[in-house]
Amino acid sequence: MSGTKKWVVLGVWALTVAAAFAIGRSNAPSAGDPPPENLAAALEAALGEPDVLDRTERTAHLLQYLDAENVDEVSKLYHRMLNLIGELAIRPYITAWARFDPEAALDHTLRWPFQNKMEMGARAAIEAWALRDPAAALAALEDLNRRRPGMGDVLLFDLLTGWVYSGHGGVEDFMASLPTAKLDTAINRVAAKTLRNGGVDAIIEWVDSITGNDAYDNRFKKKAFQRGSRMAARWEPERAAAWILQNRGQKYAADGPRILAEQWGMKDGRAALEWIRVHPDEELHYQAAREAFRTWLEADRISAAEWLEAEELTPFHDPAVVLYAKNLADRTPEEAIGWCEHIFDERRKLVCLEQTANRWYMRDAVAAETWLQQSPLDEETRRKVRMPPENRRQKRGPAGRRAANDATD
Repeated sequence: MSGTKKWVVLGVWALTVAAAFAIGRSNAPSAGDPPPENLAAALEAALGEPDVLDRTERTAHLLQYLDAENVDEVSKLYHRMLNLIGELAIRPYITAWARFDPEAALDHTLRWPFQNKMEMGARAAIEAWALRDPAAALAALEDLNRRRPGMGDVLLFDLLTGWVYSGHGGVEDFMASLPTAKLDTAINRVAAKTLRNGGVDAIIEWVDSITGNDAYDNRFKKKAFQRGSRMAARWEPERAAAWILQNRGQKYAADGPRILAEQWGMKDGRAALEWIRVHPDEELHYQAAREAFRTWLEADRISAAEWLEAEELTPFHDPAVVLYAKNLADRTPEEAIGWCEHIFDERRKLVCLEQTANRWYMRDAVAAETWLQQSPLDEETRRKVRMPPENRRQKRGPAGRRAANDATD
């Protein structure tokens, strides 16, 4: 298989979904392209294609001819092959059927004997139905949930997908009424489809429509902004940075700098940290800088270390120093101790020293003890460092105080 084709195969799911939507939105095939005499037989042959791309292309093309006249024969074919086919075959077929009779398509899939296949088909049917008529699809979903409790939960997020792509309004009002457990997934699904369909500008516009609506509570606004800022930052961090600053001071946007830093750090840790350094809200610096350096260190340890080693250290660098010392502790504890000593915050410095000493003592007790004798750690902390790992109490800061999460990390 060529390199190009390998990449195409990796995207076969996206191709199938695109084909399904194309089937749903297209008109009848052109007059110059006559339908096969026996659609069921042609589909059976197509489903036997060994190459997944050829199989998907041929079946998607043939399913454009599916209509009320031939759907019975085709449904018998797919029912006979149900235990042999998967989602790549099921979704285009049910999407094509739902183009002209979504209610029948949904009812048919609900009678399938295999639970996983039944759910695949029903999800495709409700998504295609919502693509054309979200209100009718929602009513069908609510009726189905009364008849088969729990089934509505299985289909809910596919309904949202079709609703978003339909262009009809009202999806945000519906989402705002969802319980928290469902709201998280609903926001993720709708945000992803919005971003895919319109890019960063579309996701920002969508989030702004929620945060700017006084009818929505802060829970909905916060979750939408968190998801939107994460997605925007992953695609275009500079654009996301400007947007997050525009929302500065809003309760729902308080986590924006940290989320941006986390995503930006993977791509350009230096740029992320420079943005944080000049951010006007200094109380947000520690967590944001920590996330930027953490993801930078994971993505490109050498560059992150070179940056830190070249910097003139200030309190701004504390989170990076804490993380770098922790990174070094198992391999070169002596060097890690040196970095701990550069931490400006006294409490965090002592926590860093204790935790590094713990690792050092397990690696080389003699060397660690020599350092411990002249260390700034108090006697109680030194005693804990000397304990066998299985006897140590839950990690605490110096003098028995529980260390804050950001200090231990």
